[in-house]
Amino acid sequence: MGEKIKIMIMAVLLIACMAAAAIAAEKITGKVASVSGDKITVVLEAVPAWIKAGATIKAGNGAPRIVSVKGNEVILRFSRSKAAKIKVGAVMPMEESEGEELQGC
Repeated sequence: MGEKIKIMIMAVLLIACMAAAAIAAEKITGKVASVSGDKITVVLEAVPAWIKAGATIKAGNGAPRIVSVKGNEVILRFSRSKAAKIKVGAVMPMEESEGEELQGC
């Protein structure tokens, strides 16, 4: 009887872990419209609810902060060194961040 309870508990824990792994952050892509210093303007087809001014996201191998959202244009603030590597017309993958992330140099 005790062995069956242990197996049931293990099965429930395994299912819970699999369900947590299945919940992934939404990923979108946009196109870089302009680069001005440390600010990058990205045009999206549709703006998801998690794109909000002040939020930190994962984008372009960094963790920029969203400066503003106007219609389908999103302005991101990167470090100057990362922004200097981004070119107008490039595809910018973005995804929701689970929290504050270090951006590096």
